[in-house]
Amino acid sequence: MRFLRESKKGSYNVLVQAYQELITSMPIVMAMEIIQEDLQKDTEEQIELNYFSLARAVARFKKKNPQTATRKQFQFKDSHESDDVQLSPGRFKIKQG
Repeated sequence: MRFLRESKKGSYNVLVQAYQELITSMPIVMAMEIIQEDLQKDTEEQIELNYFSLARAVARFKKKNPQTATRKQFQFKDSHESDDVQLSPGRFKIKQG
């Protein structure tokens, strides 16, 4: 916490690495509030985090580690890529048996 108070270069990067699971699982504003509460419990002092510095550090982290920073991505497949067995409009299948 000494580094945050002294505004040392790289302190937000270290903070992002320490809380990487939390940061990648929720929006930055919510993660920032939780991190502030956690740091205040540890140091018993008022800790203020700069949103833009934290957001920049998170962006750098996600750029360097794209596999850990991905959320669930929606994949919209074309009709020929889909595994769906539904027939196209105007076609039908007669059941045997």
